[in-house]
Amino acid sequence: MLQPTVFIVTALAGILIALGSRKKLGLGIAFLSLICLYGFATPYVSSRLLQYLEAQVPDTTRNLDDAQAIVVLSGTIHHGDNDKVPDELGLLTLERVARAAEIERAHPLPIVVSGGKVGDSRETMAALMERALQQDFGVTARWREEQSQTTFENARFVAQLLGEAHIHTVILVTQPWHMPRALWAFEHEGLDVIPMPTIRTYLNLTSPFDPNLYLPQSDALTDSFYALHEILGLAYYKLYYGRIRD
Repeated sequence: MLQPTVFIVTALAGILIALGSRKKLGLGIAFLSLICLYGFATPYVSSRLLQYLEAQVPDTTRNLDDAQAIVVLSGTIHHGDNDKVPDELGLLTLERVARAAEIERAHPLPIVVSGGKVGDSRETMAALMERALQQDFGVTARWREEQSQTTFENARFVAQLLGEAHIHTVILVTQPWHMPRALWAFEHEGLDVIPMPTIRTYLNLTSPFDPNLYLPQSDALTDSFYALHEILGLAYYKLYYGRIRD
């Protein structure tokens, strides 16, 4: 995954090159790296990137009566410490679980939670999501998909699971910026998908002249990281998986 902080490394590399025999080249690399780092750290650039991704998600005004199940994808996790501190869902996953529960209350449908183990976690993401749905929202998940490690595997294994139940139209729940890649993956696996993302969290750029939009912020750098990861990830999926069809 490309992190915008890589430009700190390239800036330092540029300075080292400049200290050597190629001063102009090194200073140029350092200058461009710092400009990129600054840009990705501003709310203006990060919000533009997130808006670009959300614009690729189709309108969700489709009739939800066509849906046969709700699919919730795993995201972040807070790792515990063996038996003393259990693993817990991270904020992004909690947002997805809460959104799925909200949809289920309005449109009662069976829920699929999807996600395998992450790192040294003791439980799968699907198990943690199932527990959160039950304990925090009073909603029971019908299926757990616990093998996947990537979004593409989410799609593949969920499609296999639901195919056995003769389900082909699903409501898909994830963040707006993750939805284009997830939507592509699930449609690639033959599912008819109704996207129902979580509430967007980036700024509404009503006025590009607000000076606060151009002040570097850590949250903006995080948003840029998510956006860059999704843009590159979707391009990779289309190039690699797009030519593979089982």
